[in-house]
Amino acid sequence: MKTLLLNGCSFGACWTPTDKFVNDLGCDETLNISKPATSFQRTCRSTIEWIAQNGNPHFVMVPITFSHRWELALSKDEDDIDGSWVPLQLSSYLSTEFNLQDSNIDDVKELVDQYYKVIPTIKTYWDKMFTEIIMLSAFLEKQKINYLMWDMCNDFDKEHLNIYRQPYKGFHKINLIAQNPRIIDIWKFCGNKYMWSNLQDNKKIDYNIHHAPEQYTHLEKYLLTCVKE
Repeated sequence: MKTLLLNGCSFGACWTPTDKFVNDLGCDETLNISKPATSFQRTCRSTIEWIAQNGNPHFVMVPITFSHRWELALSKDEDDIDGSWVPLQLSSYLSTEFNLQDSNIDDVKELVDQYYKVIPTIKTYWDKMFTEIIMLSAFLEKQKINYLMWDMCNDFDKEHLNIYRQPYKGFHKINLIAQNPRIIDIWKFCGNKYMWSNLQDNKKIDYNIHHAPEQYTHLEKYLLTCVKE
């Protein structure tokens, strides 16, 4: 069986690829290990862990999630793929259901609030994510696994790389991303925005929404035009 491995956040979790899409990728089945509210850090880690446990899938699809999310290994509970890692973002999203090691949820909320409080610009998020994109793509190529990555919800804009009209330093790595034909141009394409553009006008409220299955068929058609064997 040739497996399509799909991994992202909730925008990946709510997507059930059609049989046609799966077959067009040369696959027989889909395994979706996406997890709601998680970071790209988790996407990288869990993709590598799944492959370490199960061997190479035939194809990997990676819808890139929000750059501001992160994670820490804080849980007493352990999952076969995720270990003890806990997804982190704004404290208002943190759940009291986390079974944390030697701390309580209020401590973690304070940590998260302080973290976001001291971040001066998006450079922190983007620089980390761009590095992780390059590293995950290099791993998949080393394993000789077909893959495709694209921005799902950030809607990146190059104008945000400039602060006080001066470009950020240490960002030449974006050229490596631009040169990779298996990464859809992150400055020109956003998956959720693309699906939003295919909605009827009376349903266009916010493009960062969880789309219905029929909207994913529009996305699938576009993704197939970007696949490089």
